[in-house]
Amino acid sequence: QQGSQTMDPRNSAQDVIRCDLCETPVPPLYCATCHINLCKVCVGEHLLDESKLHIVVPFKHRQSTPSYPKCQEHTTKLCELHCEQCGIPVCVQCVSSKKHKAHDVEDILSYLEGRKKALQADLEELGKFLYPKYQEIASSFPAQRADLQRNTEELISAVNKRGDDWHREIDNIIRKLKSDIKETESEHLAFLKKQEDEINQTILEITHNIGELKKLLDSNDIYLLSTYKSKNAELGKLPTKFIFTLPCFSSQRIDTEQLLRQFGSLTALSRSPECILLDDLDQKIAHSTANVGLFDYEEKNMGDCSIDLDLFKRCSNEEGEYYS
Repeated sequence: QQGSQTMDPRNSAQDVIRCDLCETPVPPLYCATCHINLCKVCVGEHLLDESKLHIVVPFKHRQSTPSYPKCQEHTTKLCELHCEQCGIPVCVQCVSSKKHKAHDVEDILSYLEGRKKALQADLEELGKFLYPKYQEIASSFPAQRADLQRNTEELISAVNKRGDDWHREIDNIIRKLKSDIKETESEHLAFLKKQEDEINQTILEITHNIGELKKLLDSNDIYLLSTYKSKNAELGKLPTKFIFTLPCFSSQRIDTEQLLRQFGSLTALSRSPECILLDDLDQKIAHSTANVGLFDYEEKNMGDCSIDLDLFKRCSNEEGEYYS
């Protein structure tokens, strides 16, 4: 397979930089307008394209060449100025037009230098102050989760203990009621037994008298008949008949709200926002020259930086204001 595939010389690790038009190695020139590498042979043909203003510089100076944006109104022109009122890059022809004629303009490189300083300040603020603050806040979440879990376990343990206390009290109440029921039953059984014994004894006496009377009726013994005394009057006094009302169990409606009040309740979880302030942030940014940790960067002279004006233009909003 290696023999059947031809390696693209433009992607070769030993031959990376080539002319973008003819692939000649090590092109000495660079078009800052079109962002392409050019050899000496191709540069003349490239400049013949008059649809745009080509800026050809030595290849080693390509990083220091500003990348001017194309004018939206005049497509063959590059924007070398910045309109302060409109907040957008403009070309020289725009300045004399009706739209920007009375507007103040400045050299776009001067404008970008100011913007670069604003970006530097933003980087300082983000890297040295805001990022550590957010890291500090983020590092607190594991501890908060641990506290929440510990609190949850303590609450569940307290609720279980309270439940055990209630179960013990309820069990005691149930045992007491059962004991009272058994005691009532025993007392009533003893009373019934006494009544039953007395009735049975009276029945025995009546049975005995019936037998004696039958014997007297069959006998002609005058003495026995004369000594007989009737007990019917005494036995005719019937015992008191008791009407018993057996005990019953009466329960109250379970009031859940009252039970909750008696059992206990949870206090509400409260979240109080804490204002996080950056002390004297602006002053720190203005006087800080230290590195920024994970946001380390290298300060470069503006003249040594490649400035992408199109990027700044795209960062503007609809009203033409650039974000700081």
